[in-house]
Amino acid sequence: MSWIKKKKTIKATEVKTITPNNMLYIILLLVAVALTGISLSIRKLEAVFTIWTSITCGGIASILVAWLIDAANCRKANKKTFENREALFANLYHTFDSGLQLFILECAKNNHCTDSKKWFEWIDDANKQVINDPALIPAFIKSLMIFFDDMSEQVFAVKSQEATLLESGIICQEDIQALSTILSFCDTSRATFRSKDSDYKCFQQFITNCSIIRKIIDFAPSLRSINNMMIDPMLYRMYLESEEKTIFEENQDNPVSEQKQTGHETLIVKDKDND
Repeated sequence: MSWIKKKKTIKATEVKTITPNNMLYIILLLVAVALTGISLSIRKLEAVFTIWTSITCGGIASILVAWLIDAANCRKANKKTFENREALFANLYHTFDSGLQLFILECAKNNHCTDSKKWFEWIDDANKQVINDPALIPAFIKSLMIFFDDMSEQVFAVKSQEATLLESGIICQEDIQALSTILSFCDTSRATFRSKDSDYKCFQQFITNCSIIRKIIDFAPSLRSINNMMIDPMLYRMYLESEEKTIFEENQDNPVSEQKQTGHETLIVKDKDND
């Protein structure tokens, strides 16, 4: 965690990209322009002027073309690196979405929420709900433990390729440090779950671990987008749709009985009026 404390006073590291050596091309371009200027000052020697000007103008054109080609190659390399990074972390991103759905289902059912939220906002909501209803804690603990186990598995899968990924530039050292720290908090959560502490203490430890993991993600260039993901309560929406479908089907299956019931109620009212 020391590396996080050091970074609190500085801006988080950005994702590294490949760029052309712009300074080199600028220097070469200036030299070529200067030589062209010299050639223009010796017009009296037409043969020398023609040869010199051709060389310098050709040099300017060559430098510009080489610069453009280099920039295009860098963009292509950056795009490929980005695609490789996205593919590498796809399963980890998936953990913060689908891996939290059971937890989000419990949370959304309690406050009837169908809106999308960031993963840590769902955690905060659950923490608030527990204050009013501690009976929710066991269900939250169970679903969060599934989340920690899934996250641990995906982080380990990335870290197992650490050397190759660093060498290829797909991820940076900050990413590796963040992944290692996240893995240790997953292990801490597992140990807490297996301990004999009360459910309340276990849940609060899980909430604390999630809060720290959120901060760690903000300092890792390749992981930062996780904290910006909006996660839909998909299971809860499916649950609501299923409930609506069931009610609709029940109404469709019993239209006659409903009419009879309505008619029966009407007759009762008339009898009462006659009395």
